[in-house]
Amino acid sequence: MYSPLLNIVFQYAGSVLAGILVAVLLKAYFASKMHRKIKDYQGEIVKNHARILELEALNYRLEKKLSDGEKRFSKEAMMMN
Repeated sequence: MYSPLLNIVFQYAGSVLAGILVAVLLKAYFASKMHRKIKDYQGEIVKNHARILELEALNYRLEKKLSDGEKRFSKEAMMMN
């Protein structure tokens, strides 16, 4: 029995399977690349957040020193008058 449809399927099945395989591999490659980028961005966010916390702590200490200095200055100014 000779079937033209079966002949076409056998003729192009390898090409179709190769195309599907290439598409799956490309999708996996780009998903991996995107996952790597996201991981790098998350690392940068963590570093920047740590830096922000350090700067906030420094800002708090400086504000405290400033307020202490203002109190001391106002007491000295009162004593001079």
